[in-house]
Formats: sequence, C-alpha cells, structure tokens
Amino acid sequence: MAFTAGRDVLYRDFRGNGQLVLVAPQRVVNDDQRGVLTWRPIGTPWLFRRTADGRDRREIPFEQRHTVEWRLTPLTWSGVHVLHLFRPGRAHSVWWMFDPDFSLNRWYVNLEAPPARWDDGDVAGIDTFDHALDIVVPPDRRWRWKDEGEYLERAGHPDYWTVEQAAAIRAEGERVIEDIEAAAFPFDGTWCDFRPDESWPLPVLPREGWDRPRASGE
Repeated sequence: MAFTAGRDVLYRDFRGNGQLVLVAPQRVVNDDQRGVLTWRPIGTPWLFRRTADGRDRREIPFEQRHTVEWRLTPLTWSGVHVLHLFRPGRAHSVWWMFDPDFSLNRWYVNLEAPPARWDDGDVAGIDTFDHALDIVVPPDRRWRWKDEGEYLERAGHPDYWTVEQAAAIRAEGERVIEDIEAAAFPFDGTWCDFRPDESWPLPVLPREGWDRPRASGE
C-alpha cells in the first residue's frame, strides 16, 4: 500500500485502551523504502484530546487523568511547520520542525509504536501509539531527552507499557542517538531544504472516517 504524493492522510495517535487522542491531516510528500514523508504546515486544522473544561493533560496529575472526561477538541497547528517521516518497522518517527521562514528549528524524534497504515478509499492514514519519551535535536545535533518523567510514570500502567517494554522504548531512542551523533540519515541534512508545492492548500480534516478503529501492523 503506497500513498500518492499530494494526498492527504491522517496521523492518528491512540492509547493502549484504544482511545483516540490525536488526529492530524498531513499531505504526502513521498512514499518509498525510507518511509512515508508528510507535511503539516502552520494553520493545519487538527483534533487533540482535552478535558471537558478545556484543560491539557499536562495540567492534570497523572493519577487523575483516568478519572476525568476527555474529548477531541478542534485546534489549529501553530508555531512551526512539520515535515514528518514515518519509518517502516521502526518504533519512532522523525519531525523536521521549520520556523515560518523555513529555517530548521530542530529535528524531533517521537518514540512511538511502528506505523500502521490504512486506506478506506476516501480517507486514509497512519496510526501509532505515542511512547512519551522523545529526543530534541537542534541543528548542531546536541541532542537531549524530553519527557523522561512522563515516560517513567507510565511504566507498569495497564494503558501504557510494562517495565520491560519501557526498556525497549529507551533502547530504540539510544539507537536513534547513534544516528544523530554520526550525522546519519535522517539527520544528515536530507530534506532540510524542503519547500512545499506552492499550489498546495492546507491539509483537510475530513468530516467522516477519521474515527475508524485503530489499524494494526505496517
């Protein structure tokens, strides 16, 4: 299953209990053996989990997050443009974050379940399960871990991962760090000069089909 360049697909994030927490339309730039490369510009409409009274998860202690009411809230992507690479069979994706003037602000390594593609005809997408732990990589490649606390507090919780799975998540990050320090792909300058097709409108969030069951497998 290959996605055609220029097509909109949905980036969707789930929790271990099957709850959908994020839906973001992104435009396919390329799809080859390196993965699916997609584009999410500033201004893209998306859905993200918020409490019924509008609070973000970071405003709520972890032990209380499973007792509050959540709903997907319409938002607008802001701050940076994102070129997003989903790597087949790899438990992470890589984001190129560009400032509004298209200078590279940073790479961002999102540790997550390997991507699972789906295509329902009118609507298609890529599903994953975020692993909380991330790596921030500025242009000089002096990387740092991000959200270690969230990653650790979820270890052993039934909606997230076991202690053994937590070790595998960090090991995936350590393998990526080897590539970062070696300036190997995708941290070798590839796509740092990317510019979107000027004729592209913003990616579109469909009215229907975005909430279909989670896909499994690559």
